[in-house]
Amino acid sequence: MSISNRTKLFVKSQGITMKAFEESIGASNGYINNISRSISLEKIDLIVEKYPILNIEWLLTGKGDMLKPLSAFTEPESQYVNEDEKTRASITAKALIKIDASMTHLLQEVSEIKEQLINKK
Repeated sequence: MSISNRTKLFVKSQGITMKAFEESIGASNGYINNISRSISLEKIDLIVEKYPILNIEWLLTGKGDMLKPLSAFTEPESQYVNEDEKTRASITAKALIKIDASMTHLLQEVSEIKEQLINKK
């Protein structure tokens, strides 16, 4: 799968339009469709800034998961006032991480199935 296709998959997973994504990174309309092999460092920096949940390694190489794990965005435990809050936050974070991993896996499976269908045509 190409960088262009991975970008399209990410954009779709975020529920935004390609036009909105391209505008958010200061790219012209159709920029993503015209990526053949690589993307400029300037655009990569903007994508990282605007979409911190996106795993940039996945975008560039296809390796790993599309999204960073939610654990990368949780607050340090020292900020919790008491043990009950800490426990609730830990349980919630674990549940969200499992949901995130499941969603990422399902999106990758859907993408692979779509690609297989396209290749059969």
